[in-house]
Amino acid sequence: MRLDRFISETTGLSRKESAKVVQSGEVTVDGSVQKKGSFQVPENAEVIWGGERLEVLGPVYLMINKPLGCVCANHDSAHMTVFAHLDIPISDKLHTVGRLDLDTSGMLLITDDGKWSHRITSPKKKCAKVYHAWVSEPLTTENIQAFAEGLELTGETTLTAPAVLEIINEREALVHVHEGRYHQVRRMFAAVGNNVEKLHREQVGELKLDPDLTPGDYRFLTAEEVALF
Repeated sequence: MRLDRFISETTGLSRKESAKVVQSGEVTVDGSVQKKGSFQVPENAEVIWGGERLEVLGPVYLMINKPLGCVCANHDSAHMTVFAHLDIPISDKLHTVGRLDLDTSGMLLITDDGKWSHRITSPKKKCAKVYHAWVSEPLTTENIQAFAEGLELTGETTLTAPAVLEIINEREALVHVHEGRYHQVRRMFAAVGNNVEKLHREQVGELKLDPDLTPGDYRFLTAEEVALF
C-alpha cells in the first residue's frame, strides 16, 4: 500500500492532507524518514507519526447505544450524527446497519463490512429486532392478536409480517419485528389506535444491547458476536 494511502486510512486524513504529512518528513517507516507518498509500505512495517504507531484496522464491527437526538447518517447539516460519538480515525468509511429514527434510542450496529450488514438487514434473512415501547393508551390482548396477524399501515396495501407483542404492563411492551419499514413500530401502534411516547431498541437477532453502554457509548464486537450474523 502507498504510504499516503496508509496515512489516510489510519488517521482519517484526506489523501491530499496525508501527502502533505508525508512530504513534511514527519513519518518514519521502520525507523527511516519517508517523504514520498508513493513509497510502498511493507507488510507489518512500523509506521510512526507524531510519536504514535499507525496500524490499518481490519473489518470494524461496533455496537453503540444510540442516544436520542442524533441521526444515522455520516453527515447531516441539521442534526448531530451517531458518528460524532465515535473516537476512531476511519468513521467516514463506516455505515450503520439499518437505521434508528431521530427520536428512537438503543442498540445500533456500525461496520465497514457491507456483506455482514446485508445479512442483518436483508428481508430474506428475517433477522428479528426487539424494541421496548412506552405508549399513551392501555394495551390489550386484542393488540397482541392484531400484531400477530399483521397490520395495514397508513399509505400501504400489504400487511406487516407477523410480529410478537409482549405486554409488560398496560402502557409498556416489547415488540419483536422481522421487517424494517419506515417508522414501522410507531405506525403499528398507530394502526391499533395507540401512540408511542418512547421507543428503545434492545436487541438485533441474538445480540442484545450491552447494559454497560450508556447513551452515546460504544464498543467493538467480539468475534463470537460478529459470527452471530
